[in-house]
Amino acid sequence: MKKFMILVVAALFVAGVGAPAFAEKAVKKTSEQKYERIVASIVSIDPKTKTINVTREENGESRTVVISDKALAQVHVGDRVRIKLKPGTNESVGLRILGAKPVADAGTAAPAAAAEPAAKAVTK
Repeated sequence: MKKFMILVVAALFVAGVGAPAFAEKAVKKTSEQKYERIVASIVSIDPKTKTINVTREENGESRTVVISDKALAQVHVGDRVRIKLKPGTNESVGLRILGAKPVADAGTAAPAAAAEPAAKAVTK
């Protein structure tokens, strides 16, 4: 029983000493990998140079972004995308195609519902 207690205390000691060093490495790693993220609409695509021209939704700024071959095959003009850029560059690290921009006008949904024929009531 004494040997077991000695092993448990030794394991706790090692875990206590090693945990702060591990946590410090994790914090440094995440702080070094900061990216710029933008949400934009694709205005044009140039497959030859692997670039897309986008307009940011936030402020209407126009940018040219370099993207990967895989992303180039998936995007289309007019798509709404979220792009992760390397800091200080126009080079894309990741690109995600988002759905259509949400419409703030609720009045457009009502006419579509009204166009459907009313369901008939069944009576016995």
